[in-house]
Amino acid sequence: MLSAMRLRISLFILISSLLSSACSGPSKEELRRMQLLQAQRAELAAQQAQQAALRRQQLRNERIQAADQALAAMHIQTQQTPTQKKQTQQIPAQEHVKLIFSDQKNATLPSGNTYFQTFQLQPAKYNYAKNKQSFSIVGMRNLPDSKAYSPLFPDESARYQPGQKAKSVLEFTLLEETELNRLGQQLLKENGKRWVAATLNIKNSSSLSNKHADWVWEPGLFEDLSWLTAPEISYPYTAKRELQIQIGFRLCQRKNRCYLNSDYQQHPTQAVRAEVLSAVVFNTRTHEVLARFISEVE
Repeated sequence: MLSAMRLRISLFILISSLLSSACSGPSKEELRRMQLLQAQRAELAAQQAQQAALRRQQLRNERIQAADQALAAMHIQTQQTPTQKKQTQQIPAQEHVKLIFSDQKNATLPSGNTYFQTFQLQPAKYNYAKNKQSFSIVGMRNLPDSKAYSPLFPDESARYQPGQKAKSVLEFTLLEETELNRLGQQLLKENGKRWVAATLNIKNSSSLSNKHADWVWEPGLFEDLSWLTAPEISYPYTAKRELQIQIGFRLCQRKNRCYLNSDYQQHPTQAVRAEVLSAVVFNTRTHEVLARFISEVE
């Protein structure tokens, strides 16, 4: 009887000890190990964030430098003779795009090239209600949910299958077959070909970093860019149509995913998918840079 009682007491003490240990949580040693592990993870995350920030800044600096060099070269060329221009001018994007759509079977785009194309900024009437001067980019088409570009820019679930609804796309004209009309104006030739670069809509995304708070993209169809400034400041620039925008982009090289033949108002159009790396607003007369939009993504 006494031994049975002792056995019960021993079991009670053992169970009480186990319950007490379970309720009291991990030991001091385990807590120290957990705290050390958390500190190591936090330090690693901080290092990775710092490295990512440094890489973004490096990419930004490189792309600003490339854009500035292209602008400087363009300004130099405006002062050169035709012979000098021919000797120094690099092969532009439109020539490479024409080449890959040619009959040459092995024609490919150079890898890693960044191309620069300038477009005129057409000023709208100053908006006094919102204190802003808006512009449209001449030579750029806004194509929200464009069916024509569904093979290049489908939804993620589409897996590049044709016929899917496309995302919002911007189309930059690289080259057109033009002719002079009776008034001496350069117009798109009847049934003339077009060569374009098509990109995802940078106006309604955060893909380009902007350090100029007074310049913003306009998400609508009829205005592309706005300068949040007083009319007396913007007027000297808009009165003589002196502002242009330089677009820096790289062209996709995958023939089965990146090139497209289509028609625009009975004009055969050959498009290549592109990614915008920079957009720089500048004054053509003074060479002043007013705004920079730069991609910080690899």
